[in-house]
Amino acid sequence: MKETKINTNSNKKKFYILNSLSAAVLIVSFLFITFSYIESWKKELYNVFETFTEALTYPSWTLNKNLVEMTMTPMIKKKDIISITVYDDKCEVLGKISKSESITMIHSIFGLRTKFKEYLMDYKGFLAGKVVFEYSDIEPAKLLFIISMIFVALYFVIFLLLKNIEKSEKLKNLISELNEANSELEVTLSELEETQQRVINSEKMAVLGKLMINIAHDVNTPIGIIYSSLTDIKDRIKNITEKLASEELTEEELRECLNTCNDLVDIMIRNAQRIRDLVQSLKRVAVNELTQTVSTVKIKDVVNDVLNAMHPKLRKTKISIKVDVPDDLEMKTVPGAWAQILMNLIDNSIIHGFEYDNPGEIVVKFEKINSKVLMIFSDNGKGMNEETKRRAFEPFYTTDTFSGSGLGLSIVYQLVTELLRGEITLESEEGKGTTFKILVPCEI
Repeated sequence: MKETKINTNSNKKKFYILNSLSAAVLIVSFLFITFSYIESWKKELYNVFETFTEALTYPSWTLNKNLVEMTMTPMIKKKDIISITVYDDKCEVLGKISKSESITMIHSIFGLRTKFKEYLMDYKGFLAGKVVFEYSDIEPAKLLFIISMIFVALYFVIFLLLKNIEKSEKLKNLISELNEANSELEVTLSELEETQQRVINSEKMAVLGKLMINIAHDVNTPIGIIYSSLTDIKDRIKNITEKLASEELTEEELRECLNTCNDLVDIMIRNAQRIRDLVQSLKRVAVNELTQTVSTVKIKDVVNDVLNAMHPKLRKTKISIKVDVPDDLEMKTVPGAWAQILMNLIDNSIIHGFEYDNPGEIVVKFEKINSKVLMIFSDNGKGMNEETKRRAFEPFYTTDTFSGSGLGLSIVYQLVTELLRGEITLESEEGKGTTFKILVPCEI
């Protein structure tokens, strides 16, 4: 019994030594992490302050308050910055911008206060003024608070493990329970990964990126004209300003400058209207893709919107599209899903059926069959071999490794079967084109 008592005392002593050592390691680790993180955070924030100061130097030197305020506006969006105040070389305020910073529980716990950092602005050897940044260290405090809670939790875990180290049987049971919990977590993680994959696929289904690629060329030309016009106007204004400063400006030169600037503005307005018209033609398709809501629509309108959106891309090919949709065909459906289906099928025909450059025809036909709607999408392209046809709806399977993502048809399949509650079939032969048949309910 004495031996048992000695062993018990020895175990207790060992427990207290290990417990104290664990606490010391955790404290040292926490202090090291805290110091390293705060120093890194300060260095990064001060580098941002210096960059902002350089950006504000020239506007401050010109004493242009509007320019100063415009320069400060994006700066205040930096999370840790509360306010920015710019002074000229006479310490008069050129501009100030701020945002509200609420006092949180962590402020109260750590006694946090806002801080100030001042930088002088030097422009070509002349004092342009100074800028004062008001900032808060709430974000690092939040992180350190969370880390401290983690360390406290870790300490208690170690404490409990050490406390129960003598209870081997209970420890085995605990390990068994932990293994079961770990298995459940693995199952949950697997389900989360599958859900995440569906979310990723849903994100990839959004064809806004495709729309932007399609209109890039059409938008680029008027943007280039607008940019050239603005550059010309800037140069002319600079020239007039210099002549005005040297009192060499004549009335005729001023009139000529104004007339030319007016013509350039007209040119810019016309090109801006071209951009606006193109964007408006894509608006309905983009909104439908983002909302994915059920609504009653005329299918012909949806098809026309998609074709308008795809026009910049289609006109670069030798492909014609024939549409056969009844004017009175209405469906209670998800317009965005139909837009994505049509765009993906058209892209698939362009890339794989006609390989971009080959001439051909796409036919899009809708018809109502009792309480369902059948869409037949066909092209007279090169068709598919048996393996491609068998794997066409597999995610990431593509025959065009250069530009194909392998997601287009898998997205179509998912939209038809899961979102629209329908079915899709594929018919294709090499050299005889490809046909997709989609049958969905009129109302979902």
